[in-house]
Amino acid sequence: MNQNYTHITIEFKNTDNGNTFDLNFTPRLDQQITHRWLELVDLATRMYQIDQPERFYDFDSQDAEVERALYQIQRDIDIINNHSHLIDRTIESIHDQDTLNYLHNIFEVYHGLLDTQEATEYWANAPLHVREALADLNIDVHRCEHVQRRTTAHPRFVTTWYGLPKTHHYFDVDYDLFTNKYQFGTIYLTYCEIGKTLEDLCKDKELDEHAYASAEAFKPYDLFSADLHVKFYQRNSTDIINEETDTWKYFEKHSEFFESRGYSLYDKRLTVGMLPVADLNTTLSNTEVLNLLKDHQFVNKVSVVK
Repeated sequence: MNQNYTHITIEFKNTDNGNTFDLNFTPRLDQQITHRWLELVDLATRMYQIDQPERFYDFDSQDAEVERALYQIQRDIDIINNHSHLIDRTIESIHDQDTLNYLHNIFEVYHGLLDTQEATEYWANAPLHVREALADLNIDVHRCEHVQRRTTAHPRFVTTWYGLPKTHHYFDVDYDLFTNKYQFGTIYLTYCEIGKTLEDLCKDKELDEHAYASAEAFKPYDLFSADLHVKFYQRNSTDIINEETDTWKYFEKHSEFFESRGYSLYDKRLTVGMLPVADLNTTLSNTEVLNLLKDHQFVNKVSVVK
């Protein structure tokens, strides 16, 4: 276990004028998984490139977020179809959950559910820009879903590294650290598998009227990587309780599906939320942080400092 890491620095850039600014985060070193994660971040920053550095959400108006989401997902569809016509639909509304589930299934089928299955025939033969569009289709489906569910702004960003292997498993004790009581400026481990958790199935109504995913696409939290998710809001207690209640009700509604796969009600592997690993350390006010991020929506660099 490496005790030498003292903080994480993330550099943000304004792509219009090139200006940058940094935020520092203090890792939760009392958690064993934080040390495992920091080593992966150190590796990722040295050997892999950031995938979609502009994955920022809810820093702009609702209209601007909708416009961005629809533009990006239609761009993905056009690139894929110009290479090989796989997609028979267009999407005109972020509220079209049926089409969003259909598009996510396109990603699952032609990309493959696991890293070891990426070399599908389509993936192996597709040029790089088409592979990137297919990978982005997954990201941009989720962007549309986030925007559609927005009742109040929940600013956040996600950073992942393209090609980074996903081979590290959560330990049993790690699941006790998951929470959906999100805090401003906290870094969480993001879901890094190809599939959907119980929480995702519930929100997407994937086992109900919008069913496209295969049964194998159900993937509870099992693997983690350097990939991170930083939230810049705090949730109210009503949202926290409702999310937990709705998710477990969904399990009960489809208990045969989950129990046949070895999961029981309140199984900690199906936990709601994310695992926190570091906290923002700044003298700036929350409003000042949000204003800076609104104008710097590009992750230019991530560093772990010893």
